[in-house]
Amino acid sequence: MTEKKCPDCSATVPAGSKFCPECGAPVQAAGKSGKPGKKASHALRDNLIIVGVIAAIGIGYVLVREPEEPPVPVQEVAQNQANPHGGDMESMMGALPNIPTDFEGLVGMGNTNMDQSNYAVAAECYKRALAIKADAYDVRTDFGACLHGMGLAARAMEEFNKVIAEHPEHGIANFNLGIVHYSMKNNDSAKYYWEQYLQIDPNGSAAEAARDYLKQIGG
Repeated sequence: MTEKKCPDCSATVPAGSKFCPECGAPVQAAGKSGKPGKKASHALRDNLIIVGVIAAIGIGYVLVREPEEPPVPVQEVAQNQANPHGGDMESMMGALPNIPTDFEGLVGMGNTNMDQSNYAVAAECYKRALAIKADAYDVRTDFGACLHGMGLAARAMEEFNKVIAEHPEHGIANFNLGIVHYSMKNNDSAKYYWEQYLQIDPNGSAAEAARDYLKQIGG
């Protein structure tokens, strides 16, 4: 049987596996991984972005079935807006031309930066948009995906929990919460939220990925 190497951590991946057993990153060939370059909707973008950054997280927590509260984050984006590439977030945003102040403009700028993997800028745009319209569940889910992309798993979990608390049938928020738990090695919780997603949207954009992940963890 032919073995493969993980493109992210170089671990040996058994033949036929779609995900790395060490870091969880997708290892299948481009064009079959479900990762188009440009996403047509918020939900699909959330799904694909957060799957793509799962290997960046290496923190372990106690396995839980259904967490009552998210763990206290080490870093709060709302309080510490440091740019991962250096510099203050407010200064960086101020240096960008034509910063929108309206909800739709901020979401559009957030979407553009998220698609380009500029997670810090996208997260700031989404945060400002949510200050205008706090019940924009798709935007909050995008915000959580960006936080996870920045390495803030606990903060991402907090945002996804907010969405699910107000809108339990939000499939992508459930799917992404499963991804965060999986990245934190909370497989029982990951299984719970992926199963929730499949009950909500069994033929949805993330259904195949959810089933693949469940197979990987024996679900």
